[in-house]
Amino acid sequence: MNGIQDARRAVLVLTYNGKEITKDIADFLLDFTYNDAAPGTMDDLQMSLADRERKWQGPWQPTEGDKVKAEIRTINWGKPGEIKSLPLGSFEVDSFEFMGPPDVVSIKAISLPVGSSARGEQRTKAWEKAKLKTIAADVAKRAGLKLLYEAKVDPSYDRLDQTEQSDLAFLNDQAKQEGIAVKIASGKLILFDEAEYEKQKSVASIERGKDNILSYQFSWGTAYTAYRACEVSYKPPKSKKVIKYTYTPPGAPKTGPVLKIKQQVDSPAAAQRLARKSLREKNKEAGKASLTLVGDIRMAAGLTIDIVGWGRFDGKYIIESCRHQINGGGYITTLEIRKVLGW
Repeated sequence: MNGIQDARRAVLVLTYNGKEITKDIADFLLDFTYNDAAPGTMDDLQMSLADRERKWQGPWQPTEGDKVKAEIRTINWGKPGEIKSLPLGSFEVDSFEFMGPPDVVSIKAISLPVGSSARGEQRTKAWEKAKLKTIAADVAKRAGLKLLYEAKVDPSYDRLDQTEQSDLAFLNDQAKQEGIAVKIASGKLILFDEAEYEKQKSVASIERGKDNILSYQFSWGTAYTAYRACEVSYKPPKSKKVIKYTYTPPGAPKTGPVLKIKQQVDSPAAAQRLARKSLREKNKEAGKASLTLVGDIRMAAGLTIDIVGWGRFDGKYIIESCRHQINGGGYITTLEIRKVLGW
């Protein structure tokens, strides 16, 4: 008995519609996956359960919008007697299916209230003299979410047109142009500046040959060569002058391609802002990688880690998305990462 209690293990702790059902599902759970999603998308969790007694097709069958709270609890994971947990947040059941034989059910829950119109309903609206935070607050209210605005800047607009577009798609497009990321997690609509997140202290150092790394993938290619600068130019219809601005980040190489953008801007300051944000967005495509680790509850989207032991790929990275999975093979964590830009 002591051997079982002392075993190194990871446990899914699940609350369903306010009732903890951890022990009820323990013998049926085949696979559990939590997706800590990249900006612009929503978190979700998915479960596969054996249904040999047909409970999930009968009295236990989920209903759309059922509330789920989950956490991963590790026991003796780092050292004997250590118990740690990773709260995953709150979700609502979005889909259910079963297949067989043998009978297996799959349940998916998402971080956005399933009755919300923010995801699918297309709207047309003109926003005048509005700030990004104001738009986000309006979207959050209609979506049934709390707004968490963590960006230091709050861009303002004389006019923005939302044309046959869902609230979330419109907000994400606008925020992306400002270098601000949008994420939905645990009942919150979160807006944050990725450049500020990149400055955070790394939560861990992942070293080749030392840490519990199951697989890895690093690459480079000329198609994703980083641009050394960005030039924005625009000639207003009633003006002879061309508004032009070139942004070159600190430490940029002296040679290399320049990203050129011709887009309407109202002022040199707007051109400067557009150049910087566009260059960041484009250069984020370079320096991407992925890692699969023995389960690690320290890992979450938006945090930074140091990569050591892969030569030219070494450096500081930000976690774009993170997947935690528990199944018969144990507990693993998969990371999609990219090198921080540093500016």
